[in-house]
Amino acid sequence: MQLKSLEIFLTVVELGSFSLAANKLFTVQSNITSHIKKLESELNTELLNRKTPVRTTRAGEQLLTYARKILSLHDEVKSIFIEEKPYLSHPIQIGSMETTAAVHLPQILNRFSASFPALSFSLQTAPSRTLIEAVQNAQLDCAFIASPEPVHGLYNLHLFTEQLVVVTSKNTMQPLTAATLQQQKFLAFRQGCSYRRVIDLFLQSRQLAVCHIIEMGSLDGIMSCVSMNMGMAILPRSYVEQSHFRNAVDVLEIHEPFATMNTYLIADQPACWSSNLKHLVKQLTASKDEVVQI
Repeated sequence: MQLKSLEIFLTVVELGSFSLAANKLFTVQSNITSHIKKLESELNTELLNRKTPVRTTRAGEQLLTYARKILSLHDEVKSIFIEEKPYLSHPIQIGSMETTAAVHLPQILNRFSASFPALSFSLQTAPSRTLIEAVQNAQLDCAFIASPEPVHGLYNLHLFTEQLVVVTSKNTMQPLTAATLQQQKFLAFRQGCSYRRVIDLFLQSRQLAVCHIIEMGSLDGIMSCVSMNMGMAILPRSYVEQSHFRNAVDVLEIHEPFATMNTYLIADQPACWSSNLKHLVKQLTASKDEVVQI
């Protein structure tokens, strides 16, 4: 069943004439007749009473309801993909690192929701490596990840650069010496977290062996344990400064090049994006200079 046939059927019904329908659709009457006969053959029923004016049969009246729905959905799909109108029934599946979700996403998503209040989204937090795999496998529309460089094969939008710091308890002897560091444990997220790799680089830059790392599942858990002198952590300054544990810990700057980490929005290539994702990326691109640079 062709959409063109349904369009012709609706026009004939609307005008009550094969010839008038042909004039309106800029075609010949034989083409109109051919499409109607094809519809009747496909549905094995008579759709129109050929008297003047042309009227629908009871079967034609039934098809009329479906034809209007089908053509309306067709127009809706075209407007969503071609005109990039928001698709309200399709939430954006977003992934994010814990730190970005805690510090930056409230501002980003609040701005997006203000522009598109009817659009919905879901948020999944995970380490950067897990998020990259989820985007590559089309399990997420997009994700906010930490990486020193763009991820090959994906769309990358650089949003901001985080300054990483060492977080210690108030009881840790300062300045940090090699002997002190060798006695310390580090607290971090599970493997796949970009910031966890910085711990190794930090120790290697001081000719120290990789230490024992205690894996934890939340930022507050890491900060709480650091405040109780259970170990150290390396985290973005932006998160530490707004944490309610800030006054219970000491913050030490790292001056090596690895102490800065880029945050990217990653997604599949633009040709694969939903209309909703296009709106999110467009807004992020336009407003990324407003995102707090740490």
